[in-house]
Amino acid sequence: MDTGPALIVLAILALVLSWYLATGAWARILIAAARRTAGLRNRAIDVNGLRWHYLEGGTGPLLVALHGFGGDADNWLRVARGLGRHFRIIAPDLPGFGDSDAPGSLPFDIPSQSARLNAFLEALGEVPEFIAGNSMGGWLACAYTLEHSESVRAIWLLAPLGVASGKPSPLLKAIESDRQSPISITNESEFKARVVQPMFGRPPWIPRPLLRFYASRAARQSADSARRFREVLESPRKLEAIVGETRVPIHLQWGSLDRAVNPDGVRVLLQTGAEIDAHLLEGVGHLPMLESAGESKRLWISFCRRMGLLETSDVR
Repeated sequence: MDTGPALIVLAILALVLSWYLATGAWARILIAAARRTAGLRNRAIDVNGLRWHYLEGGTGPLLVALHGFGGDADNWLRVARGLGRHFRIIAPDLPGFGDSDAPGSLPFDIPSQSARLNAFLEALGEVPEFIAGNSMGGWLACAYTLEHSESVRAIWLLAPLGVASGKPSPLLKAIESDRQSPISITNESEFKARVVQPMFGRPPWIPRPLLRFYASRAARQSADSARRFREVLESPRKLEAIVGETRVPIHLQWGSLDRAVNPDGVRVLLQTGAEIDAHLLEGVGHLPMLESAGESKRLWISFCRRMGLLETSDVR
């Protein structure tokens, strides 16, 4: 009797079951595939006793891309493939997030994170010409640039955290009250309701293994998240003060439906007197580089071309 068809059916059933039962393995497979598609490679380095995980790829002048609170380097995957034709990209998991080390004593105020970022780049022997940051990463990008303006030629800000004089957002109010807080997560349903749904104007479909993987990680980090986020917010210099002293051009993108950081921040930052090219993206939430990757990338490349920041041969 030919057992081939039966074995094929059993193999397919096992594969389907593994999608639901071996979600961690599937999540790693999906993440690895997405990184390869984006043209980014896994890297790691130890700096002052901290292991940094980061992604690297592309060719051209160096663009360092910084994720937000609770995010990781993979937040940049959707824009990375197109950007890699114009820039060499280094996207780290900031310590405390993703696959980088997260010792409990680590301070998370922006000056401390900026010092760690500088040590990381020095250890790599890298000097960024461009720096991008989303949410907390935007605040960090500006703080780093203020201290290293001799090398950074432009900043790409995406819904940056740290504007003190703007209107508060629903999610920041939730964190302050600890009611339905996106940094207090215990299970997958809370992660979906408090993080995924509010972060996007049009919430995407997320494969179940990835949803469970990120929900589990958020739950593990939840115990330290409140303390870490409080230290971020209590950083001594707010974003509008830092931006007001910045002497390099800034490209600013903000989603009109951002519920994490109020887009009223656009108005505040434009009043600082800095050289800012601002774009309010209609129907987009807190993560333009994920939700509107094509437009986000196009606007940034167009900005760099107008400012003469990319050589003609770099523009393809």
